[in-house]
Order: sequence, then C-alpha cells, then structure tokens
Amino acid sequence: MMSAIARRRQMRQAINPMEKEDVVEPPGRGPGQSSPHGLVRGEDTDGDVHVLLISPLRGLDPWSGDVTFTEQLLTSAPAGVRYTTYAEALSRGDLLEIGSRGHVAASRGWQRARALSGVARRKIEYAVRRSGVAYREPVRLFRVRPGAFDLVHVHVFHTKFIGTHPPVVMSGGGPMRWLYEGAFGWPAWRLAIADALDQAVGFARGATLCAVRLGQAERFIAPNDHLRQWLVTRGWDPESIDVVHNFLAEQPSLVRLGRQHPRVLGFVAKDFDAKGGPLVLAAFERLRRRHPDLRLIIVGSEPRHPGAWLEERGITWHPPLQRSKLLGSVLPQIDILVYPSGVDTGVPFSTLEPLALGIPVVVSDYRGLPDLVDGGAGRVARREVESVEEAVEDLLESRAWASASAAARELFREAYSAETQVPRLRAIYDRVIRERGGRPAR
Repeated sequence: MMSAIARRRQMRQAINPMEKEDVVEPPGRGPGQSSPHGLVRGEDTDGDVHVLLISPLRGLDPWSGDVTFTEQLLTSAPAGVRYTTYAEALSRGDLLEIGSRGHVAASRGWQRARALSGVARRKIEYAVRRSGVAYREPVRLFRVRPGAFDLVHVHVFHTKFIGTHPPVVMSGGGPMRWLYEGAFGWPAWRLAIADALDQAVGFARGATLCAVRLGQAERFIAPNDHLRQWLVTRGWDPESIDVVHNFLAEQPSLVRLGRQHPRVLGFVAKDFDAKGGPLVLAAFERLRRRHPDLRLIIVGSEPRHPGAWLEERGITWHPPLQRSKLLGSVLPQIDILVYPSGVDTGVPFSTLEPLALGIPVVVSDYRGLPDLVDGGAGRVARREVESVEEAVEDLLESRAWASASAAARELFREAYSAETQVPRLRAIYDRVIRERGGRPAR
C-alpha cells in the first residue's frame, strides 16, 4: 500500500508541478550561502542570485515563529543564493522605506515635502490600526535601488513597492483574520470590518497582503497544502501558489534518552492558553490516575503554580529557554509532545524539532496541523479534554509509540528538512526570475 507521505507527495505533484523532484536542484551549499547574520560566506560570483529578504528579524520585530523562519532561511540559504535582510538593505541605502525618518533625511527640496506627506499618511494609517477597528499590521511602502537585487522575498509583511523593482514572491502562514480570531478572540463582526479595511487599502494602493491579495507578487509560497487549498477556494489561481514547508536548517544531532516505555509528555509554547496548555494539564491529570509514573514537562511560559504544587503532580515547568538548552537537555527527555493548538496558521517550528528527534506529536484538528502527524507520526485530537486524553493514551502503548517514533523521523526527513525543502525554494526563485526575462543587468 502507498504510504500517507507518498500519497501526499503524489497529490502535490499533480496539482503543483513545481514540486516535482525532477524540476528542482539537488541540495547543496554554494558560495552565495548566507550566514545566520545574513552575511555571505565566500566570494560573490556572477552566478549568485541576490535576494532581498523582507521578513521579521530578531530584536527589530515581535518575536514569533516568523522570526524563526527568517533565521532558518538565512542559516540554510539555497545554493547560489545571497540573502540581504531588509535591515541590511536599509542601512546600505539599497532599500528605502517611504514615510520613515530615513526617507525624510534622504530627501531634498520638493522631494522633502513629498516625504513629509508620506510621513503624515503613515501616521494616519498607524492611528487607525491602533484604534482597534483594523488589524495592526500596516502596508509598508518601499523603494528598491535599481539593479541591487534579482528578487524580493517578502514573508508575512504587507508591502507595496514604488517605482521599478525586481520580481516579488510572498510567503506566509495565513491571513491576519486567522491570527486575530484564534489568538485574540475577535468576533465575526469585528473581523469583517478589519477585512474590509485591509481589502480597501490593498486595492487602493495595489499592495500585496499576506494570504489575502497577491498584488505585486508573482507567486505565493504556502507552508502547507491546507492554506493552498483554502486560497484556491477563495478564487486564487492555483498556478500562482507553491507549497514549501517550513523547515529546520539542520536536523538536531541528539540522542534521546532510551526508555522501554513512553512516560514523559511535553508541551512547548510561549502562549500557554492559545496553544492548548489548559487542555494538556486537564488531560494529563486524568491520564495520571491510570499511570501514576507519568510526567509532564511544560516549556515556554511562566509557571502558573507554585513549585511544590507542580512537583506533587509530576509536572516540571520551565519558563522560556534558549533553543540550545531546549534541544540539549529538555526535548531529549520527552516521549510525546502534546500540542492541541487553536491558533497556528502554518507549520509551527516547536513541532519540527521533536519530529526530527523521533518524538511523536499529538496535534489538534485545527487547520493544517494534522499534516504534522502524516504517516502515523502521531495522533490528531479534537480540542476537547477527552479527545486529547484518548490520543495520548493510544501512544503510551510501547509498540504504538515505537511505530509513531519511526514515522516521525521519516516525516521530518521527507517533508520538513532543509534537504528537501530548500531546493524547492530555489526552483521557485529561478522560475520567477526566468519568467520576468532573466536576471537584470548589474
């Protein structure tokens, strides 16, 4: 019988020829590979593809999985691709943000008056977005220095490019509506108003809005098939959407603690409530009545109970940890990751590292999360205590756990490793540049 992974690959190839293995380059590292800081290793060559990466950065933008996306991309750039972050481009003068202080400072004469007008329009938009009637994410206006880049890759930001600019690709986990509905609990009427305002601004400016309006972007890169199909049902041209899963630049080279029977559950999330923390606690309490030696490790949020209370119940609760400590000393202790989230719009990185280590995952049936247990790499549960309890109970049986653990490693290698996903990304870059008539002269 064909495995679930093979069936999914076959389906993607049928609906999206860009994902066929015979049209992508083999994985590798070239002289244009970026370092974690966006700097290039090796000498620049005529063969490098210069990509402006407008994507959230640590220390400049709110911390989220999108910052992790940027760092993974920079750490494992496609062979022959040279990334420049938007912060580097702004500092070098290769990129100008309209309505910013830098824009005003760089303007002279009548252009200064236009720059000040841009500042005023920007302040008005920001005021409206802070009022609570609109999503807070603005449309950012940019001007790119001609010839500086071959391509622009925008991740999640809403953008409009003024004047001549390279071709643009856009990526993101989903529309703002999903975030504000799931994480912030906005009611339907409020979401409808915010959607209408965004659509009006996007149409008036000809802007690209993440997973809402393609605008100036040539293609949209979705992290899973769920988002791709969702966009198609809303009128998007299926030929304009590619699927490249979020990936880890390197598979964690760690050996898990060996145990004959799975006995440690884990929950890793910064937003305890939105990601399903209360469900995990309630399900764990019920499970421990039948399995007194069961333990739970919670990571990523501030403890909500005293240490003595937690210890009595077999719970270890860590505040946010450095990734190195999480990978080196915490994840290897966990047998099953429980992640009944109700807000994720894409592929959460907190589930990829456990999969790479062979840790089965219990996910909710929310949007595209069931893809994370494809091929038997875990279980899917409804966002109900009884359903989460049942899914974990099933994996506590040793043979079921061993099978799921092997499937988790296979799924990671097949769908979420840099080895498989980075070449697909490079193929998309090449296609977009080729369709625009090749690389611009430098």
